[in-house]
Amino acid sequence: MPELNFLILSIIIVLSSIQTIAGVGILVLGTPILILYNFNIIEVMIFLLPLSILNSAINFFYLLKFKKGIKIDKKMGQYFFFICLPSVFIGLFFLKKLIIYINFNLLICFVIWFVLLLSYINKERGFSKSLKKIIIFITGLLHGVTNSGGSLLSLLIANSGNNNVIEKRYQIAFFYLFLAIFQLLSVLFFFKIESLSVINLYYITSIFIGVFIGSYLNNYINIKYLKIFVQILAFISSIFLLLKSLS
Repeated sequence: MPELNFLILSIIIVLSSIQTIAGVGILVLGTPILILYNFNIIEVMIFLLPLSILNSAINFFYLLKFKKGIKIDKKMGQYFFFICLPSVFIGLFFLKKLIIYINFNLLICFVIWFVLLLSYINKERGFSKSLKKIIIFITGLLHGVTNSGGSLLSLLIANSGNNNVIEKRYQIAFFYLFLAIFQLLSVLFFFKIESLSVINLYYITSIFIGVFIGSYLNNYINIKYLKIFVQILAFISSIFLLLKSLS
């Protein structure tokens, strides 16, 4: 597990703030950061998934309580629970079988590039029903193997339905919450992990601080530009992962 220090707590606060505003952050940025610091993929999952769950839960219940008239897309819900979650399990199954053969620096790097390319190609257009099913299956599969597939889910939600930003934040928090819970339970099952040392007052407090800051800044920050910023950070992380893999 990452050593408890001011730098780690600061990173958690920043990532929690970004996820509160943009819907992604803790997993998509935290995973390559920890991989760069030589943590293995299972350590990364065990550390980041509970933090992502807490962040999503806080945002979901906050939006549920204070923002009326928002709802979950039923069709997206069907795709998520019947396609995405089973594919997470499949991804973790392959991870357990192939973990010693996978170069996670390169794999996560390519996943980031794939998401960024798809974001660029489909910047303004919606997705067809068939493409939605394919993307949500790939989301679960990649998330199970790399912890970084959730960006595809965020992209799918951002390009579906109406343009109600609050409703999209609500849906992303809802689906991210269940995605992280299911993945964490699957990781505990597959890899026989009995405890979560990440659950302590310092990390929990950092998540709450990040949510508070993100909720405040959400009134002043253009989400479009923040998401571009997150994509730039993800791309920079992928370059470092590539260089580390080649060194």
